[in-house]
Amino acid sequence: MLLMAPIVKAQEYVSPKLKQVVQQALLSNRGLKLKSYEVTKVQLEAEGVDAKKLPHVSATGLYTYINGSGQIDLPASSIPLFDLGLFEGATDFGLRSQAAFVGVSAKQIIFSGLQIPNGQKALQEKAKAQQYLVEANKENIVKDIISTFDQLMLLKEVDKLIADSEIRLKKEQEKVNKAIENGLAIPYDRDKLKLAMLELDEKKVEVEGNRNLLYKKLEQETSLSFDELNRVVYSLTPWNLSELPAGVENRLELKALNTSAKAYEYVYKKEKGASLPAVFAFGSVNYLNVFDTQLTIKDMPVVGNVDLSSNHLKLRPNFMVGVGAKWDIFTGGEHRNKLKQVKIDQEINAMKLADTEEKLNLLLEKNKVTYATSRQRYRVGEQQIKIAENNLVLATKQYEAGLIEMTERLSAENDWYKVKLNYYNNILQQRQAAMDLLHTSGTLVQTMFE
Repeated sequence: MLLMAPIVKAQEYVSPKLKQVVQQALLSNRGLKLKSYEVTKVQLEAEGVDAKKLPHVSATGLYTYINGSGQIDLPASSIPLFDLGLFEGATDFGLRSQAAFVGVSAKQIIFSGLQIPNGQKALQEKAKAQQYLVEANKENIVKDIISTFDQLMLLKEVDKLIADSEIRLKKEQEKVNKAIENGLAIPYDRDKLKLAMLELDEKKVEVEGNRNLLYKKLEQETSLSFDELNRVVYSLTPWNLSELPAGVENRLELKALNTSAKAYEYVYKKEKGASLPAVFAFGSVNYLNVFDTQLTIKDMPVVGNVDLSSNHLKLRPNFMVGVGAKWDIFTGGEHRNKLKQVKIDQEINAMKLADTEEKLNLLLEKNKVTYATSRQRYRVGEQQIKIAENNLVLATKQYEAGLIEMTERLSAENDWYKVKLNYYNNILQQRQAAMDLLHTSGTLVQTMFE
């Protein structure tokens, strides 16, 4: 994967333990492995095309037994001295023989109309495009793993909020029970507190269910155990980008489409080269032995059947070298149709490139707005926390002084819980907005692991 100059200040966005989990997820992801195999297959295919430039040597060995009959009609001839005619009319014959053949031949392409080099380059560019898509999928996996862990860290903050509320409500419960015993309070306040405690128990159950589901997801995606995943702990802090990405030129999907365009150019050149003749050199050496041959020519004048035989007829060795050419002059329009198909593929790829680039630029601007908005919401949330904490302290004191009822005291507690939860949600959304922004620009993995 190609890297660009850092666009963010030196900040540790991801803890070392989380980096290890992300790397493990990339190693164990089956989808990535399958796509990597596809890249390897195309690379091997390119090597196979390159092998066509090398000599192809083949050896042939065969044995055959021939037993047949036929008819032959040779031009008539005569012997004047004996007034004897030969080969008058058709003559039947019978043939029986055995033959053995062994040979070695070699053939090498000298000129292929540039089909071989262009075809090889097309496959190499195709492999590069597929590799870019593999790297793009890595970015998606990294983003998903980090987002999942951020949700787990949010649940840990929720645990703390619930625990803090429980501590305060239990203290209030003890005070109310003593007040009821002394006749200074009514059971209604106790019931309200009990209801509030039950609501916290309900939140605990919900949090635990969400946590288990998230860990199950991570176990499946990383092949790590719960204990290993549970060791990853960090604080939810905002990701502050010192400089926003200016463009999407590093987006790997765009690089894949640009590389595919180069591949189609080579495919077009390859198909154009198919109209040129292919020139090849060849050579062979072979051995032929025809043996135990019996030939019978039937019904010859005067002599009747004539039996001819030979022990063997040997040709050893036979050498042949030369240069040949093959030129497909007319193929029924197949060559022209292939050129049109490649042209259509080029136009489709160009349209995909333009459309993807346009959409990514629009998404980049949207994510910039979302990132700026999330930062403002985070700052507002800080102010809300201060107000909610002050209100909670004041409500506690007012309740103890008998100035407000339990309902108002619990309302302040609920407001504090909601504001704190909203604050951590704002941090989560701010981190997500930063990740989306880096992902849209194609620099997420680089930023996370630089």
